[in-house]
Amino acid sequence: MAYPFNQHPRLLLPPGQLHLNEPADTLFVRAAMELSNNLQVPLDMVLYALASVISTTAQGPYRVRLPNGQIKPLSLAVLIIVASGGRKSTLLKHLLAAILKIEREERQAYHKRLESYEAELAQWEAERDGLLRAMKHQRSKGLPTEEAKQALNEHETLKPTRPRRFRLVFEDTSPSPLFTHLAKGMPSASLITAEGQTLFDSAMLKSVGKICGLNSGDHVTVDRANQPPLELDEVSLGILAMTQPGALQKHLETMGEEAREIGLYARMLVCKPASLNGQRFLDPEAPTPTWDAWRECEARLEALTRENLQLLRAPETEPTIVTFDDEAGSMWVQYHNEIEAEMRPEGRFPHSQDHASKISEITARIAASLHLLIAQDDLITKATLLQAIDLSNWSSMQFHEVFEPLPQVCRDAQLLNVWFQDHRNRNIRFLPRTWVRQRCPNSLRKRDRLLGALDELQAHGQVMQFMDGKTGMLDLMPWMPF
Repeated sequence: MAYPFNQHPRLLLPPGQLHLNEPADTLFVRAAMELSNNLQVPLDMVLYALASVISTTAQGPYRVRLPNGQIKPLSLAVLIIVASGGRKSTLLKHLLAAILKIEREERQAYHKRLESYEAELAQWEAERDGLLRAMKHQRSKGLPTEEAKQALNEHETLKPTRPRRFRLVFEDTSPSPLFTHLAKGMPSASLITAEGQTLFDSAMLKSVGKICGLNSGDHVTVDRANQPPLELDEVSLGILAMTQPGALQKHLETMGEEAREIGLYARMLVCKPASLNGQRFLDPEAPTPTWDAWRECEARLEALTRENLQLLRAPETEPTIVTFDDEAGSMWVQYHNEIEAEMRPEGRFPHSQDHASKISEITARIAASLHLLIAQDDLITKATLLQAIDLSNWSSMQFHEVFEPLPQVCRDAQLLNVWFQDHRNRNIRFLPRTWVRQRCPNSLRKRDRLLGALDELQAHGQVMQFMDGKTGMLDLMPWMPF
């Protein structure tokens, strides 16, 4: 489909703003608001987690065609950073209920099919052993064995096929069972955990390159000792990791640079909601919570999950392609171009081009997932795309806060200025620089770091350095007259 390029009247990549000033009246937003209110968890945390779960249910049977003609999976990688007590497990329990319900049903059916398979396999092996004995006997008697070989070959074609197991959600796993499941079971799954440290500490991240490839929809080959390699084609792998800040920081210190270089973080939608701890009071006079929107959303999640059964019954079935209408397609092109322009040296993304280069594609995946929550036959509209753009823009700001923080000199200056403010509050204006170095926060007592922080504060008018004879002095209130 060709998309006309009609310039949107406003920037689609505004600096720190959202396009939808009020929450859109969609099933996605209404369900998220109900969960947020009833479970008392931050709304942004629900929005990103729910988008990930929708993607998990849709990434197997569906693909999205970008306005540039490329066809991409719907898989999302979401990282939610929330302090202890943030009700991560409570939220996931609700979000995954529909998927886990069907997994339980199918697990019972799988065990029955497995019993039948094992019985058929035992019978097939017994018959194969009989054919081998007969052929061996004929050979020992010097009789021709052509008919016996033909019978054995025909028997090989009748070997029972091991049943496939329905499973979309993996929490604590290692690469081998996950890759085997994707190759021989179902070509779609998501790593989902409410304890990100479980994922960070697991062997999964030793295969971070393959994880990134599968999330992108690339062909991945998994070599195995003494076994044929696993060839993973048309496989979808999503990620939803909820983690505490400390666990993430530990991971970044040990493996952050490698994962960044490979591209794991660049693929992630990042959400760092404000904590509600200490604000979740009970009101005995509050009306009974309503769950109407969430029940409707959950029913749709269950229907999407059941569509994945086709991946077991007819794995050769081609995915359904979701496309944009003309207006949404031209808007996506403009959004992509605005991001591309911001990767220039003077733009917003000169130091995070790995992240920026993936924003527009991730936005298309979000839009397709949100679209499938409410419809299947129609095209993705401008309103749905704007919701996806808002989620991507907000996540991009969070990404930079987590993975592209302030330079060290700026953080040092902030820390030093807090220390200076304590002196200002006591009407202390002038301090010797050597005295400051001896008593300031420990991390700043190295000469170079202290001087860098002082230069930064002086550049912003917070201090002034001067000489009093041979003594270096600091004026903590340079805006005041002498």
